[in-house]
Order: sequence, then structure tokens, then C-alpha cells
Amino acid sequence: MRDPIMAVLFFAPLFLIIVFKLMVLLLIPFLLARTGFDVSPWLFYLFVFVIMMCGAMLGIVTGFMMIDERDGNISELMSVTPLGRGGYLFNRLLFAAVSTFFYGVLSYYVLDVVELPIIAVLFVSLLSSNYSIIIGLLIFSFADDKVKGLTFAKAINALSLFAFTDLLSLRWLTVLSWFFPPYWITTVVQDPHFFLVYGLALVVNIGWLGLLLRHYWKKES
Repeated sequence: MRDPIMAVLFFAPLFLIIVFKLMVLLLIPFLLARTGFDVSPWLFYLFVFVIMMCGAMLGIVTGFMMIDERDGNISELMSVTPLGRGGYLFNRLLFAAVSTFFYGVLSYYVLDVVELPIIAVLFVSLLSSNYSIIIGLLIFSFADDKVKGLTFAKAINALSLFAFTDLLSLRWLTVLSWFFPPYWITTVVQDPHFFLVYGLALVVNIGWLGLLLRHYWKKES
């Protein structure tokens, strides 16, 4: 809350959910009435976009917060406390993960554009939480200051495009998307009863998380 921009970003997912709910209630019926075009078969992509952006925004907040604390030597001071470097990292990433999980579940029930079993709702919210951690670690690990972090955050947001590659019907692009976490959020929403998808999603997400944590420890050691 010390930084007004980060404070706004923390509450931004709530505004995002509200805006898209209004779009569902007002804009989509208007388009249907005016053009006869029914977008309802693709509305699940709207849910995917919102839940993914919640993770991305809170991940950016976390990354910038850790950069700010690194610049102020706060992270170094905390590393010599009983909390330790690992406890510090866990504390900061938990902030993003729990907040994102809450917004993920909230977005499902507020938007109400797709019907999923509760296990799928919780799982995609968990994937979104992990995505926020990935974004935070990417920014913190590869950006030296807030200015570079802002530029890097814009580039990282391009990862979200992998959630929508099926719309292009390009086989090579879909195969490439298998290696990126956003793709699996869409896949679970599309096939919530196909549990092999859950396992593959976990493998990819844990793989990314493991690589980034390894990079963090090598950089900080």
C-alpha cells in the first residue's frame, strides 16, 4: 500500500471482473440483437482471459514489490532473520497466490459464463495462482529495477496468448503452447472431466516453477 500504483494493481482484478460482467450483461445481448452473431460458444475464453489476467496482474504486483524491497535492501535484512531467504520468498509468493486463487473462484461465480465442476473451478484457480507466482519470479529474477521490470512485464504478458492458440487452428502453434502454463488453463476449462489434462497441466506448471526457483536460488546464492 506504500506505492499507489501497486495498490491499484492489487484491486485491479476486482474491477476487471466487474467490467467483464457488465459486458456479458449488456454488450453481448446488444451484439446479438444488432448483428445476430451469438458469441456464447466462445464465452469460456472470456473466463479464461479474466482468470489469467488476475494472475498476471497480481504476479506483476509481487514482482515489483520484491524489486522495491531489493532496492531498499529489505530482502537482505530479512534473509538474516529467522524467516530466512526461503521464508521471505514464500511469504511474498503466498501473497500473490492466495489473492489470485480468491479472485479466480470469484470470477467464475460472478461472470457465470461457463459451467464447470467444483474441482475444475478450484484447479484452474490453482493454475492461475501458480501463473501469478511464475510472473512474479520472472520479473524479480530478470529485471534489475522497476523501469526494466515495467518493460519486462509488458513482454511477459505475451505469454497469455498461448491460452488462445486453438482459435488459430495451427497445429505447430498448439504443440508449442503445450509447454506454456496459460494453455492448460484453457484446456482444463474445455475438458473439465478429462483428468489426464489435469496431470499434464501440473507437470508443465511445476516444471516452470521449479526452473524459476532454481534460477532464483542460483542468483541469490
